Amino acid sequence: MTPSIAFIGVGNMARSIFSGMLASGYPAEKIIGTSRTPEKREYYHEQYGIAMLADNDSAVSQADVVVLCVKPAQMQAVVEDFSSHVREDQLFISVAAGIELDSLAHWLGKPVAVVRSMPNTPSQIGAGMTGLIANEHTNGEQKNWVSELFSSIGNSVWVENEVHMHTVTSLSGSAPAYFFRFIEAMVKNAKEQGLDEATSRELASNAMFGAARMVMELDEPIAQLRKNITSPKGTTEQALLSFEAADIDKIVADAMMACVNRSKEMAADFAAKKD
Repeated sequence: MTPSIAFIGVGNMARSIFSGMLASGYPAEKIIGTSRTPEKREYYHEQYGIAMLADNDSAVSQADVVVLCVKPAQMQAVVEDFSSHVREDQLFISVAAGIELDSLAHWLGKPVAVVRSMPNTPSQIGAGMTGLIANEHTNGEQKNWVSELFSSIGNSVWVENEVHMHTVTSLSGSAPAYFFRFIEAMVKNAKEQGLDEATSRELASNAMFGAARMVMELDEPIAQLRKNITSPKGTTEQALLSFEAADIDKIVADAMMACVNRSKEMAADFAAKKD
């Protein structure tokens, strides 16, 4: 049986997920979304053929799976507001950064299956990478279903220890922004050398895309892939020596740890206060 799925708070990430589901053949009549904005409800219903409701309670009551897509600061109020409609046979999936499993379980108020996810923005084009962790009430069948769900927008990996979700955030959740910034800098310099922006953007972005594919598809250490194109006293070597002189390992480590530390702060800020 195809489970009915409700997206609480339809925005860019919810749209990325359900549009991927629809493209993969998931029936539109099994998908519900919620929004307080009438224009939004009308748009998503007409554009995607899914049911759109203003009432979270009604959506949760009708669903086998509930995907929580509201902003982290709003999560507690939204979940507690519909918690009386939660059933123990339901599966809840959160895409909110910084909200830990214990907090979600506490607000839901019942021993239900909960999965915490950390998707990233390339999900919008079906090239996402999502980190996942489940609570003790989530069975193997439910985890497999969640993996299939996120396969409609890219790839996913499961972690066993929730502390690793902070690392996942720094490695993939926030990482597209790092790469955007790197390409920005490359394009800026190329323009300063006289190359036009469109050509610079195409060259830099395809070089990054190709390098990423090589890392994924070739069975060689990343360091060896780098060495394979680094001829002694050649152009690539000079660029890499410049990176090393600037201590690129420290630059990257500092950036990732800043991301991790902020993720930990958010988790503490949003943690459920248990009586």
